[in-house]
Amino acid sequence: MYLLTGSMLIFSAPETAEATLLTITANHPLRGVETAPQENPSFRNVKVMEVKGRYTVSGQARVSSGCFYYSVEDGHRVLLQETFMKVNKEAPNWTDFSIILPEMKGRSGKLFLNLYERDDGDGKIIHPYVITIP
Repeated sequence: MYLLTGSMLIFSAPETAEATLLTITANHPLRGVETAPQENPSFRNVKVMEVKGRYTVSGQARVSSGCFYYSVEDGHRVLLQETFMKVNKEAPNWTDFSIILPEMKGRSGKLFLNLYERDDGDGKIIHPYVITIP
C-alpha cells in the first residue's frame, strides 16, 4: 500500500494547453520533484495511441546519456514501476522513441505516464514530463 504525501504537484506538457494535477506517492520516483518547465529540454511531440486496450507512446527524446526512464500510475498507485529506455542518439540530437505499454491491471480512471531522466551525478530526477493517458 502506498502512502500519500499530501502534496500536489502541477505538471504541464508543452503540447497541451491544460495542466495535469498529479498526486505523488511516498515511494514514487517523482516524489519531491518541482514542476515541469513549459518547454521540456528532453521530450517533445509525445503522443499516446490506444488500440484494443493497449497503449503505444511515441515521441522524441534529447537525453544526455542516451537513455531515460518511464513509469505509469493512476494518481494513487504505481502500476508500472520505473523502466529504463535506451534511445539511438544522445543530446544534442533529437531521436524518435516508441514504447508499448503492458496492460495495466487494477487501473482506476486516468493514467499518468511519467517520462524523465536521472542526473548522472546524484541520480536525481531531471526534466520530468507527465502526460495523461485517457
